[in-house]
Amino acid sequence: MIKNNSMEVIHLRPDNKIIDILIGKINGKLFACENYCPHRGASLSKSTISYSNQRIICYLHDFEYNISTGKLENIPPKWLHQNPEWKKSNDLVIYKIIEKENNIYVDIP
Repeated sequence: MIKNNSMEVIHLRPDNKIIDILIGKINGKLFACENYCPHRGASLSKSTISYSNQRIICYLHDFEYNISTGKLENIPPKWLHQNPEWKKSNDLVIYKIIEKENNIYVDIP
């Protein structure tokens, strides 16, 4: 069971590969995503959560991703003049997650 406004990493081994999944709960809503930043690969478990707008803020460059959609929603102004290639980022890989009878289930396609 995940406490409200917290997150933790779980390690899954589907099809003989290891996937680190970050699961958490923000304002009572569960989320699950891969535990790496799609910008430069930093561990998101070291990052912070913005509870007011439901974003995870990568600790390395402060890129902000929506934990419901996975979309990059903010690049801090200090990085706006960087090379456009450096600023490129994919979306977070988001997984469906449910809690049922005190168990958490993550749908890994």
